[in-house]
Amino acid sequence: AGSLRMAKPRRAPRPRPKSRAELTAREAEAWAELTAAWRGLPDVALQQPGACGPDWSVKDVMNHIAAWLEAAMRVIPELRRGRPATAGHSVDRFNALRHAEDQDRSLAATRRRLNVARRQVLALCDALPEKQILDYEGRIGWWIKYSTYGHYSEHLYELTEFRARMTTGR
Repeated sequence: AGSLRMAKPRRAPRPRPKSRAELTAREAEAWAELTAAWRGLPDVALQQPGACGPDWSVKDVMNHIAAWLEAAMRVIPELRRGRPATAGHSVDRFNALRHAEDQDRSLAATRRRLNVARRQVLALCDALPEKQILDYEGRIGWWIKYSTYGHYSEHLYELTEFRARMTTGR
């Protein structure tokens, strides 16, 4: 399978959230935009390559986002203990390995996985001190941003374009 291609964001980056409430609102807004990109599309379209780059389907992107949320659930507790922690591979290698592992996962299982992983990360964020979730120089804030709203936005443009192609037939 080919690698995941990142598209340019549709809008300029916004300032980082400065409170738990701002972070929660930003995540919810980005999640709503992301899920709107595939909501209502038929299952066959969600499994069709071409949603992000030539090879990745919407289902692949769902699994990809879930994999990074799951990685955050492993990494953040280690960072809280003061231990070094990573995803275990470079970004490209992590993506390629997870993509290969997820090929046989059903669309229904993919949806469940994504929703469970998101709920777990949000619950973890709720349990962390505000200072930690907003510490972008420290690794915890970085992991929260780039496994949630920052990550969702990386895929939004291409998913929105894919949706337009699927709904207009072009």
